Amino acid sequence: MFWKVHASLRQGGVRMTKFQNGYAGVAWIKRQWPWWTAGVLTALAEIINFLFLPLGHPKHKFIGVTSGMARMLAGVESTLFGGSLIATKPDYQPAIQWVIIGAMIAALVLAWLEGETRAWVKYPKKILLFVALGAFLFAMGTRVAGGCTLHHLLGGFPAMNFKSWVVMLSATIGALIGFVILRNLNLSQYFKSQETLWFTLEAAKQGWVDGLPGSDKVKESKAIRYALYAILLVIMALIAYNIVAGNDYAVRVFGVPFEKTKIYGSMLSARNLPNIIMLLIVGALLGVAVAKTGFGTECGLINPELGREAEQGEKAAALRWRIPYSLRTVFISYQPFAALSLHIFLTGLVMFIAFAFFGVMEGHHWATEAFAAKYVGPLGTEFHRVGTSIRENTTLSMDIFGGLLLGLGTIFMIGCEFRNYGRTGLLYITGLLIWPFFYLGYLPYTLARDFWDGLMASGHYAPTTFIPALIAPQSPTLQVLIYALYLAFWLYMVVWAFKRGARNVGVKPGDLLKMSSEDMYLARMEKLKAEGRWDEVVELEKELFAMAEK
Repeated sequence: MFWKVHASLRQGGVRMTKFQNGYAGVAWIKRQWPWWTAGVLTALAEIINFLFLPLGHPKHKFIGVTSGMARMLAGVESTLFGGSLIATKPDYQPAIQWVIIGAMIAALVLAWLEGETRAWVKYPKKILLFVALGAFLFAMGTRVAGGCTLHHLLGGFPAMNFKSWVVMLSATIGALIGFVILRNLNLSQYFKSQETLWFTLEAAKQGWVDGLPGSDKVKESKAIRYALYAILLVIMALIAYNIVAGNDYAVRVFGVPFEKTKIYGSMLSARNLPNIIMLLIVGALLGVAVAKTGFGTECGLINPELGREAEQGEKAAALRWRIPYSLRTVFISYQPFAALSLHIFLTGLVMFIAFAFFGVMEGHHWATEAFAAKYVGPLGTEFHRVGTSIRENTTLSMDIFGGLLLGLGTIFMIGCEFRNYGRTGLLYITGLLIWPFFYLGYLPYTLARDFWDGLMASGHYAPTTFIPALIAPQSPTLQVLIYALYLAFWLYMVVWAFKRGARNVGVKPGDLLKMSSEDMYLARMEKLKAEGRWDEVVELEKELFAMAEK
């Protein structure tokens, strides 16, 4: 169907004065969903991970995927070559990361149900170079910052983790720098939450910049796409082999008994099956959130700043950042920020209840031995990590440096790590491209572990990562109150984002609850026409299109 319609574009289709709603009469499973559903889905994934995993002896931690990705790629290279540049120490020995697999499968299944993968989305080679660079920088950033943006923003923020606050503040700066770089190279026009075929084709017919990914103005190398398909198929085949047959690398290199290896604890077996199913569910929830909304941490992260600018002036914001109508509408709706705020509130509420009423602190929280010795928490709460804990402790230079890399990487990749796992399942070329460059991005760390670990073990800027404990270390009541007020703030942000966004889009807050991104595009068009600003926007989009062609 796509190629038939797309061919008509090549013949110079009639320019339309009104966008036709491609979702008219379309079932809910075949269309994109409102942004808030992503907040609920990702929160549910975090809550399951926090409360239940591993089954039988939960660690009460938020989700982490990047170390698991490194271990899975270590399994790939050790199976293929016999050795590993990633597994230079036992903690990175081969294993299976089922959350990533679940996210990819869920996105692929939903693309099939929609009848639309994103294999049709085209990007110029210059964008693909930045995606590759972004994947490299992001993977490196996850190692020195102690986790990815999923880890720090969707996990660390609900847990009130001070380290995550510092990392994400630095990541926000990095993301804005990345956006400026893409803008100056006339590439920010390609940054969107999610492409849908019908809207892209409607935009292409009118000469709008939103139509670029489906336009013949953008030339994509089929050779690159097919090469990436081949690479991904090889990687998936080797992962499948490890799932079934295991991997003896840790036995050969580190002398670990096979029953004690990480691959033994994650490969397909009757013993592991219950945990595998739960991890697949967690991953599927994340994959559905990406596939049905386009949600990613980067959109929620920079939404307040770019939304504020778009509010102050459509033309000024468009030309300053060179972003298309679709993304300006998403930003001005504040729905990525609403989804993020809802996620933080829901996930944080469960963590708060566990802390305040059951004496269970989130498992990543760290404290020095001296701080932990004097800490008094509700119901005898104790820290899970005490002393020198490389991945969890606060290290100013590494948290800032790693955060900058994460921010740059997530913008250059046109999406954060977990969003790109979903985009792999949707068959975006960018989602295919990240895999080899994630691998390369791990190597500067894994090939110089002692150097980086030494930096990460020094320079503490706070004796603990748990903010309520940092403020009131010996007052359980005050700790609980601080946490409760923090959650109240995020609940207020959800309400604020819906009210402000509805006003900007031109609908009621209750209507915004039912609207996908595409619904918002059409509703805002009517608002712009009523305000007499429609012609200005049309010319603006054509101007941005012309800029992107240069």
